[in-house]
Amino acid sequence: MSSKKVKAEMNTELPQEMTAMAQKTVDQAQAAFDKASEIAHGNVQLFDAAANAAKNRFNDLQLKAIEFAQANINAGFGFTRKLFAVKEPTEVFSLQQTFLKEQAEVLQKQAAELNELTVALAKEAVKPLQDGLTKSFNDISKSMAA
Repeated sequence: MSSKKVKAEMNTELPQEMTAMAQKTVDQAQAAFDKASEIAHGNVQLFDAAANAAKNRFNDLQLKAIEFAQANINAGFGFTRKLFAVKEPTEVFSLQQTFLKEQAEVLQKQAAELNELTVALAKEAVKPLQDGLTKSFNDISKSMAA
């Protein structure tokens, strides 16, 4: 072989250190991709859990609102029946004051209960996401440090 041909062949070969470094870089990229894929799959499951928790709590909230609406309507019907039994006009005013006072108290309790359910809904829906994201960041940090 001529010296030019040998020189050309030598220039096309990568030094062993560069080949090892390139292989290590590819291995690290593959490991990072695999970890990211694993985290993504886990996060999908967390979002699903959060959605289910929110759905269940939201159903509870809707049922409670319907229950309250029924109770309030029934109270209105009860008040109307009492009005029909009134004999004196002054009794109307007294009944109305009593009814409004009782309804104000009931509405306040109902609002507090709905507020509690709403806060529970928010906490339960966010908790899986918060825990999952914290775990994901920790996992990514650990894989980057390795």
